[in-house]
Amino acid sequence: MTLRILNTDIDPVSEHGGTVTSWFMYPKETLRDATDGSYLEFVNEFQLEPGVAIEPHRHNSHEFYYVLRGGGMMRVDDEEREMVPGDLVHIGPGEAHSLRAGEEGVRCFAFAVSFMKPGESYSVADLEGWEH
Repeated sequence: MTLRILNTDIDPVSEHGGTVTSWFMYPKETLRDATDGSYLEFVNEFQLEPGVAIEPHRHNSHEFYYVLRGGGMMRVDDEEREMVPGDLVHIGPGEAHSLRAGEEGVRCFAFAVSFMKPGESYSVADLEGWEH
């Protein structure tokens, strides 16, 4: 699957009688089929200190990271891309991934919708050439 990093460099949409301006990185209903039968696994913020990388792993979930501060290098399977504040990455089920914080560290908002069964967890992944 292709590394998907989105941001709000898109046209806004006015909603709720003009009281809300929204930037839909994924338009409503776009992921309905892909997430049908899943559940909200978690919603959190996380932080990595400068140079630290998340242990490469994979799981049966759609996971999303939104960069709040700092930045870093995102790796999904064999693709890498720099992430900066305002970027959203979508990691699909089974995709090996990691994020390495840049020189300022990185703080992200994250959430996942999962297909994992009770007791099921992530598995450590090998990303060739990626140190953590």
